[in-house]
Amino acid sequence: MTDRGSLVVPVARFIAGAFALTAVAAYLPNPLIGEDALFVTNGAHNAVHLATAVVFAVVAQLGSNASRMLMRGFGIVYFLIGVLGLVLLGGATSTMLLGVVHINQLDNFLHLALGASIAAAGFLLPDSLPSQA
Repeated sequence: MTDRGSLVVPVARFIAGAFALTAVAAYLPNPLIGEDALFVTNGAHNAVHLATAVVFAVVAQLGSNASRMLMRGFGIVYFLIGVLGLVLLGGATSTMLLGVVHINQLDNFLHLALGASIAAAGFLLPDSLPSQA
């Protein structure tokens, strides 16, 4: 199978870019991402975002099969992290996930949505686009 015409690799690259931008944005003053922002992060949370970006970028270079498998596995794990965060958070406004990563309720819902979306991309994106004749 060839990667030509596949959306899987560009989507993996997009995910890498989105996580890299998220990691960087958390260190810039903004109301969305950071220690006192809408989506709460700390240094460990930002490091996870950066590591995720690097993994997606490297795996995208390996092609569509590797990218597809990463999206499937990562999406499922990310979704489960959202579930775990909701369970651990309970009625609190924020907590430390596994004692390291600072999260809040919005983070959990974002993790659920991203996990489901990334897994769906891994399972549903076609191997190739219809050719234009």
